[in-house]
Amino acid sequence: MTAIACFNGQINGYVMFEEVENNRKIECLVTIKLSNFLPNRTHAIHIHEYGDLRQGCKSLGGHFNPFKKQHGSIFNNPNKRHAGDLINNITSNEYGNVFIQYIDNLVKVTGKNSILGRSVVIHDGIDDLGMGGMRDGKIINKEIHENSLLTGNAGCRIDCAIIGIAN
Repeated sequence: MTAIACFNGQINGYVMFEEVENNRKIECLVTIKLSNFLPNRTHAIHIHEYGDLRQGCKSLGGHFNPFKKQHGSIFNNPNKRHAGDLINNITSNEYGNVFIQYIDNLVKVTGKNSILGRSVVIHDGIDDLGMGGMRDGKIINKEIHENSLLTGNAGCRIDCAIIGIAN
């Protein structure tokens, strides 16, 4: 099954989630194809809990976190992170476009922890990968670090889209 979040606001394009079998395991091929960013700019991107747009992007809840993990990164420890952390950050090219494909083992289109009906949010800031407020492996700012473990200090929400079933 394939799911898609279509952006038609400040940002244009889509994020597609396609379940694929890989070594007898079901994983998710994530395709991010977005445009209309400022050139060479990095933004955080996450799946959020809800698909409730009654207050715009503000009513979408926090990061989708069915396994009750701390915020992290697919690059640092792929299983010790929110399922909604995705690839954490995307960077536009010189034309303001983003195209990325990767395999995610925590994102599920079907089943108990399905992403259907949830949302994809693009943030103004850069995700600090759950390592904010730290230096040389030690916490130097407790408040920044605690927020980092929840949100990655990603900043305000600049655009969002609901995840639905793809045609």
